[in-house]
Amino acid sequence: MTKKERIKLEAKNALLNDCKIKPSGMIFINITSVSRSGMSRRMRVYTLDMRDITEEVGVLVDCGVNDKGISVTGCGMDMTFWLADHLTFALWGAKKRTMKTFKGNGGSCLDWKCL
Repeated sequence: MTKKERIKLEAKNALLNDCKIKPSGMIFINITSVSRSGMSRRMRVYTLDMRDITEEVGVLVDCGVNDKGISVTGCGMDMTFWLADHLTFALWGAKKRTMKTFKGNGGSCLDWKCL
């Protein structure tokens, strides 16, 4: 196992075990900054009890993280949905995502609210 794989596994375990994120749960995503062009956002992620899980989520979805949050770039998409969807896939994989235990996006990812 490489160092990067070990760090991702630790982040996944922290989210599932320490933060107790479940398919029926909810996360909050706070957009902290938007680039001038509108092509990137910085976001912070919180659990229902307002625990900051930005670092763990950033590691797990392979996005850069700094003091303003996770950096997501792109256009023509809802970046908060993208983050919730990628986090769901990283935690439970494709097989689990077909189950209707999720509340967000009609049942295919974690439920999320934008702050």
